[in-house]
Amino acid sequence: MKFRSVVAAVAAVTAQATDPTPTCDSVGHDSLCQTSCASSCRGFPPGFAVAGCADEVDCTNPPSWAAGSVCECGSAPGPSSSPSPSPSTSPAPASSDGMVGGYLLLKDIDELKVLAENAKTIPFTRIYLAFLLPSLTYEAGSKTLSNTGLDKFEWGDVYNATEQLIEGGVEVFLSMGGWNAGCFPYFYARYSVAGYGSHTPNFWEIQQYGQGDIDNCVESNQFCYVCEPPSENTTLADFDMFPEPKGHDTWEAAKSFIESNAGDPAPIWSEDMVPGKQYTDSKTGISVLVPGSDSGLAAGRNPYQDIVYLAKDLGVTGIDLDYEEMWHADYYKTDAPAAAPTDPLFRLDKRPMDHFGNYTGPWNLHQTVYKYSAIAKDIQSNIETIAPNLKFGTAAAAVGAWVGDWWGGNLKGLWAEANQKFPEIIKDTEVNVMTYDLSADEDFHECPDDQDCPLDKQVAYYMNTFKTANIAASVGYEIGTPAYPSPIHDKQNQLPLTKDMLASIIATTQSQHNGGFIWEIFKEVADPTQATPQDVAQAICNSVRSGDSRCSGTIPAKPSKSKPRHAGTK
Repeated sequence: MKFRSVVAAVAAVTAQATDPTPTCDSVGHDSLCQTSCASSCRGFPPGFAVAGCADEVDCTNPPSWAAGSVCECGSAPGPSSSPSPSPSTSPAPASSDGMVGGYLLLKDIDELKVLAENAKTIPFTRIYLAFLLPSLTYEAGSKTLSNTGLDKFEWGDVYNATEQLIEGGVEVFLSMGGWNAGCFPYFYARYSVAGYGSHTPNFWEIQQYGQGDIDNCVESNQFCYVCEPPSENTTLADFDMFPEPKGHDTWEAAKSFIESNAGDPAPIWSEDMVPGKQYTDSKTGISVLVPGSDSGLAAGRNPYQDIVYLAKDLGVTGIDLDYEEMWHADYYKTDAPAAAPTDPLFRLDKRPMDHFGNYTGPWNLHQTVYKYSAIAKDIQSNIETIAPNLKFGTAAAAVGAWVGDWWGGNLKGLWAEANQKFPEIIKDTEVNVMTYDLSADEDFHECPDDQDCPLDKQVAYYMNTFKTANIAASVGYEIGTPAYPSPIHDKQNQLPLTKDMLASIIATTQSQHNGGFIWEIFKEVADPTQATPQDVAQAICNSVRSGDSRCSGTIPAKPSKSKPRHAGTK
């Protein structure tokens, strides 16, 4: 949903219109009606930061801030004689208004430009620009992409392409985070990959690059290349982390909100872990350089506010929070009692590795729930204050709503617990579930149960956990060779998206959800049996936007100079 200030939200319910809202063609904004929306109301500057869909209440009873900035597609209704519903109770979008998203790993500006040039016909309704750094710095009005993660691109190129996409009926989101921004090599190696004994899915990396000894995983081998394989040619400077900007007013307010609603245990913050600074692991005494840059934090800035300023100045539709800090969950875990075997979402009644070593468990990841929720709250609050028309979404782990014992190594149940403790945050968040990078390796119990190992069965299972948790969510599809399990070490347990699997997922799961997205728009398939980006986008579109001519549109060819997307790129 779109955000607006508390004052504006109240005004939207109580204000009484005195004049009919004009039709969009009468005020020169008929192009806005080419975009399918849940209502016939459209908003535009100066009242709205970005021209596009608006809640019907903004037209029937315009609040003061929207006066002169709304119009109706088709015949304009007269003034409402009764109070309109608040935005929080607006009807859900019809199936013909579903979201078809595509993540663009922006490495070549020509890829963005060619999508923009074909905006009116591509089979997408939303493009996610990936990735913005969690430690980014941006000053309102500066109109530069330096220190944002999109540093090598010119402002004008990205701005113009964004404008062209939106005018063509395609929303644009800035995606903050991603795998490399959530993978702290030292902590992920020591506490995630090597933290649960040697019989775990990724311990082969410790064996191959560290001779089986975690102490041999050091800076020179990028801590046994646990975040990216050597073939990706990354350096430690390519990684980042989500900071906790101590002292900034909106961060402190977000912390207070979490602390007031967290219950037991109380949140414990890690504000001394600063990007670009040395940090000493209290459990080992080892000091390491924290990934990322402290230039913004040192100047008293807050990246969760700065990305809102950036989004507003670029004129995008929304912000996507892609939080994948599994290392944080494994480092800050606390002991938990075992879940009841009767839990309908319960998978295992014993720890998967307990017959390979004497380890304790299960655990809780409360502290990571708190950190994620504080970041989301901080961004949402800044949206309300700075650019209330921006939408907010998040990428969630496939296991993110799965209730039951947590044995470490992933973010199982994070979004379910966040929704339980902080429902206001999740209610105002569009959720994309990364139902890919799944494995069929039952030696490590990586299928949700014995009957649900094939990709289509796992996708159905995990999407059902979000439904059971009462979290509306979109289905995720990865193109080509998955990043996990390793295509080199464990190719036999990979679950690539074949054309047959696509057809099954669309028929059995996508039909139950109002959105879907792909990773990644220009990623190549490994063989003819796999579904192409165009196959997937068109299939999603036909499922959630039946009858939309966009669904027969094509994805333009990748510019010839663009580099191929490797399986290791997550």
